[in-house]
Amino acid sequence: MANEVTTAAGSAGELVAAEIVSRLVIDAAYGEAVMPPLVRVADISEESTLTVDFPKWPLLSATDLTEGTDASNSAVNTSSIGVTADEAGIMITVTDMLLTSSSLGGLEPYAMELGKALAGKIDSDLLAEVADFTSSVGATGVDMTEANFLEAIYTLESGNAVGPFVAVLHPAQVHDLRTALAASTGAVWGGASAPAEDIGAFGSLYGVDVFKSTNCASVNANADRQGVMMPMGNQSGLAYVLKTGARTEFQRDASLRATEIVVTAIYGDECVNTASNGGVAIITDHE
Repeated sequence: MANEVTTAAGSAGELVAAEIVSRLVIDAAYGEAVMPPLVRVADISEESTLTVDFPKWPLLSATDLTEGTDASNSAVNTSSIGVTADEAGIMITVTDMLLTSSSLGGLEPYAMELGKALAGKIDSDLLAEVADFTSSVGATGVDMTEANFLEAIYTLESGNAVGPFVAVLHPAQVHDLRTALAASTGAVWGGASAPAEDIGAFGSLYGVDVFKSTNCASVNANADRQGVMMPMGNQSGLAYVLKTGARTEFQRDASLRATEIVVTAIYGDECVNTASNGGVAIITDHE
């Protein structure tokens, strides 16, 4: 026989395997990532640059005019924040012995875990930028309450933030908020107790969609977690710049009898609007 498709280095079989693993990595990475769909995104994958400038307009005010009198000119001085994409990635080495003896089912489980790792890195980077917001609610060492949630909404609204709003909270914050809601009385809910469906599903509260992420930053010497409430999409104060999505390559190490799996991506993240209409940090007790 001849012309077999094999898994040898450089063969068609290796290329097919790499393509399959790459698809699994991409599916896992973007299926697991919480933050990119919620923030402002600039896709520069087709552009010959690594940097995007996000403009910020000044707040303009109109005034009363007097008939027969020239209107005075208002200065319009825009500013901008540049966000530069750079590389992030992960590499693992799978030995031939492990691959042929593992009960995990070939390379697929490794690909999925690599995708999850990249998703976690993207979310962690974006959530770390929450510290740049000038407004925050909550107190160090104190459990999150319904009042904190409402204060975050008010802070956005008083800053003229454009909805809809979303919140991303650590599971510990979600637990504390659920506990606070369970203890709420008719003064808030119009009934003897909070509706169980509002506590259990927890998809939306006061019109704000709520997402959970263990990648919310640990702050204040690990005493607290830092969640966020912000406008969704293009009105968000957080920006994500995508240059290349998850890319997977194999590299054979024959002397080691192993295969290196390398997953990389090129992206950038930044807080491009630190004001209260860009977002509010929610800082409450870690556990």
